[in-house]
Amino acid sequence: MYHSGSRLPARASAERRGRVRCAVLALCAVGGLVVSQRASAQLLVDPLEVTILAAGTNRVASSFSLTNTTDSPVQATISRSDWDRAENGDNRFLAAGSSGMSCGSMLSVSPLSVRIESHGSRVVRLAVQTGAALTRECWDIVFVEEVPQRTTSKGNSLQYIFRTGVKVYVAPPGLSRDGAVEDMAVVDAPIAKPASSTSGQKPAAKHQIAIRFHNTGSMNLVAKGRLEFRRLDNSLAAQVPIAEFPTLPGAMRKVLVDVPSDLAAGDYVVLALIDFGGAELVAGQIDYQAK
Repeated sequence: MYHSGSRLPARASAERRGRVRCAVLALCAVGGLVVSQRASAQLLVDPLEVTILAAGTNRVASSFSLTNTTDSPVQATISRSDWDRAENGDNRFLAAGSSGMSCGSMLSVSPLSVRIESHGSRVVRLAVQTGAALTRECWDIVFVEEVPQRTTSKGNSLQYIFRTGVKVYVAPPGLSRDGAVEDMAVVDAPIAKPASSTSGQKPAAKHQIAIRFHNTGSMNLVAKGRLEFRRLDNSLAAQVPIAEFPTLPGAMRKVLVDVPSDLAAGDYVVLALIDFGGAELVAGQIDYQAK
């Protein structure tokens, strides 16, 4: 059973703000051994998501910045790629122009290589020029890849390559914003066995509520919400927040939320209330029995 209730949202997107410094694990095989060492990126990229509204055929510009946080010059190359998102939220990176959803030649990026002096900054410019009025949203990812860092320790050579992606959305004004909860289910998620445990017993399982949200509109959505565990008399027993999650136009997103471990035994109706930035919330419900 699915229903919706009215409320004007105050949308906030964690994906659209904040700074990040990437870290990777560099590996070097020497004599059949793998040596690992933690490293951090030299460039700070901000923002990590850019939305460009393109009306008519006018040229529209935007940008993001690169800041060298080190005491030495840093070189980097800049490239574009297609991408989409799996139902579980993982990003998938594809060859440029292969997805059918990229912005293609209407989006230009410059420069394509940079050298940034110690503690200096550079701006990467984005420009959209359409030959005709844009009718749908398109999206690309712009990668900033630092020139590899090399270090040598006790005869072992390590090489680090850092690549940070900036998601770029280009959309005309007035696109529809809509969504629906298509399905809910109770699933088991195994609890990781502690490293110190020597027992041969399988780890206990915890319950999760799986929510499948469908972006039925024509623009990228960032949604959030809450789960309400209600007793059969409709009184509220527990409430759990649903963290923000993005969903591309037409895509389905599966969100997993833990059932509270201290929920008293009994029968409940679980309501999922999702705010995707539209005029109304969308909701779904499922029965749940706590034991």
